[in-house]
Amino acid sequence: MKKFIAISLLSIVSSVSMAATISLPDNLIFTAVDGKTVQNKSQIDISPGQHLIQIQYYDVFRPGVDDTDIIKSDALYWIYNLAKDEDIQVKTKEVLSSTSAKNFIKSPLITLDRANIKGETVKLVNHEELMAIIMKQHSKMMQQ
Repeated sequence: MKKFIAISLLSIVSSVSMAATISLPDNLIFTAVDGKTVQNKSQIDISPGQHLIQIQYYDVFRPGVDDTDIIKSDALYWIYNLAKDEDIQVKTKEVLSSTSAKNFIKSPLITLDRANIKGETVKLVNHEELMAIIMKQHSKMMQQ
């Protein structure tokens, strides 16, 4: 029984240590990872490998005393191949108005900061662009 407990603890510890943490800024939330729904988290742990990460932009602006602008994107996607366990901090350009938020949604660029690489720019894609990427990859596979 002690051997079983020790092996179980070892597997839990090793699986926990084999995960990377990805953290998002306040205006982005994870909504799904590899097709599995995530409940509006700003931080996730994932294992090495290729992942389809679904993100949503959400922010509230108050341009006037009685005015509120809620800016919310449709799903934005990020295909990421995590080579090793490392913490990743995602950043966006500073968004100070509803106009700049809408501009971000039209051209969603994020910046990744990792231990060994800082400032890597990644373009998020919308659903239509994601389907085009998948179809292109499928066509390449079929030609082989």
